[in-house]
Amino acid sequence: MSILSLRAIAVSALIFISGICFSQEVVPHYSVLEKEDFITLNPDYTVYQKSILTIQIWDSKGLSHANRVLYVDKLNKAISFEATVTSLANNKVLKKVKLKDMEEVSVIDDVALYQEDKKKVFRLDGVPLPVKVEIVEEALSTSNMFMGVWYPIEYPNQKVNKASVEISYPNELGMRYRVEALDSIPTQVNNGNITILKWQTENLPVLDASKETDWPNVQLAPNKFSLEGVTSTMESWDGLGKFYSQLIDQKDEIPEDFKKEIFEMVQNAEDDYEKISILYQYLQKNYRYVAIFLGIGGWEPRYASDVINTKYGECKALTTLMKGMLKTVGIESQYSLVFAGDVIRPLDPDFPIKNFNHAFLRVPLKDEVLWLECTNNYLPAGFSGNFTKDRDALVVTENGGFLERTPDYREFKFNTLKNSYDIQLLENGDGTFKGSSSFQGFPAMDFFALNKFLDDNQRKNYLNRNIGGSGIIIKDYQIQTGNQREVPIATVTFDGNIQRFGQQTTKRIIFPTHLKKIEADMSDNGLLNFQEEITIKSDRKTEIESGVSNIEIKEEHFSYFVDSKISEDGIITISNRLEINIPKEISKDDKAKIIAQINTQIQKNIILKKSE
Repeated sequence: MSILSLRAIAVSALIFISGICFSQEVVPHYSVLEKEDFITLNPDYTVYQKSILTIQIWDSKGLSHANRVLYVDKLNKAISFEATVTSLANNKVLKKVKLKDMEEVSVIDDVALYQEDKKKVFRLDGVPLPVKVEIVEEALSTSNMFMGVWYPIEYPNQKVNKASVEISYPNELGMRYRVEALDSIPTQVNNGNITILKWQTENLPVLDASKETDWPNVQLAPNKFSLEGVTSTMESWDGLGKFYSQLIDQKDEIPEDFKKEIFEMVQNAEDDYEKISILYQYLQKNYRYVAIFLGIGGWEPRYASDVINTKYGECKALTTLMKGMLKTVGIESQYSLVFAGDVIRPLDPDFPIKNFNHAFLRVPLKDEVLWLECTNNYLPAGFSGNFTKDRDALVVTENGGFLERTPDYREFKFNTLKNSYDIQLLENGDGTFKGSSSFQGFPAMDFFALNKFLDDNQRKNYLNRNIGGSGIIIKDYQIQTGNQREVPIATVTFDGNIQRFGQQTTKRIIFPTHLKKIEADMSDNGLLNFQEEITIKSDRKTEIESGVSNIEIKEEHFSYFVDSKISEDGIITISNRLEINIPKEISKDDKAKIIAQINTQIQKNIILKKSE
């Protein structure tokens, strides 16, 4: 991956975490930047990059604006680096740093077994302000697959006086670009079989780290590319799919002795989904996730036979093994690529580009399409939760590929929560209770993780925070998990005490019609079917004096129904049903306002009159 591309990824992560935008208000700046970038694509697919920067830093908050990172791996080489730090107070050179002086750090994470990447790091510290930092850096990438994104602004709260980028490429390899939030038209010069594009901009608005919008940028992508000798085109998603189809070709072949085990596992399965589920559970129980970043830029999966022998793999390897197992029993599937995780990166149908960090499996059945998350070791087959929900994926076929959208799970069967409480009300308004909660889809996910990863005390703490409302103290509990096809199911039974449930006066008892307050994360994708039934018993004979007996509320984004009644023997039963349907495109702030409105409107009380 190129230096420019990796820097762009880091900046994109900063955008997501910080929330940065333009503002007409005066935004403080802690540094002033002038820079020139040069990117040269050579006929042999190598990419040379040079950056010349001058940064004036007047505030200690801007010291990090001079930080530089050069990535060094099998594809990328740092050619040179020189930083000169000069005092703006007396024009004295304070320090000089060259490539050999930079700190070298291994790039490795907690799950990687082996990774070749390193980075050279320059950090500015220990200098009196104000200073001027002049930096010249050069790098070479052996592949043009990762052309990346050019950002004229590198940090929030940074003033850019001037910024430019010049891109040179052979016409036979071609180049595409997409400009976002940048009011600058490139100049173009044709020099024989070489084309030169140049963007120049001045006096850009300072970005505010507390607000959210797109950063100005130019995204680059080649028409033809090569990665370690494997060449393809990127002018269409089909062309990019052809590249990945070369990488996975014959990797899913299963050894003959293991095929016999596979047939034995599924011999009693009644349909294709059951076969998929059996093999998926086998994968979950017998193989562990370990990242290995080798091969063609870390993008080539290992052979399924190697994974079988070692019993571990990362997303590419485990997906390839699952693909091979399904092929063995006659079920078609397609290796697919996506940008997974909390950050969603839409793919442009008209601008193909390598923008993936994860492999998983698409399985087309007769009446539905399943997506298998082969790195998850506890969710049911066909449900991947938030990790790859509702985003663009590149589906790789034998000779190409196409884009498809993953499920958004906006069905109530994936978003249902039902609570049932049997409360014995005490004279002081406290109570004892027994209850059960059932969860379907997203509300059930946490309970799979609870059973797998947490101890008894941690589970109980979680239940006390999340089952019912405030004042509930759970003493004993039992958690059961399972699935109805691809829908995860969890059931929790419990008993304990509830404090301050009823407010007592001499002649009356007042208590709420529902226990659980609605939280925004209960409807992650804007959909929720929430049902609650409360049965209340009291040693004191009572009758309903006022409150809710039967009411229905219908608003734009939710409907709510509650019914309460009292039996002849004094048992009170309250039934609630709430359906939330918030558009998925809505902002977080607007969603929070709707949830607050719902909680206000469903906040009802029942007043009981104590009998003489």
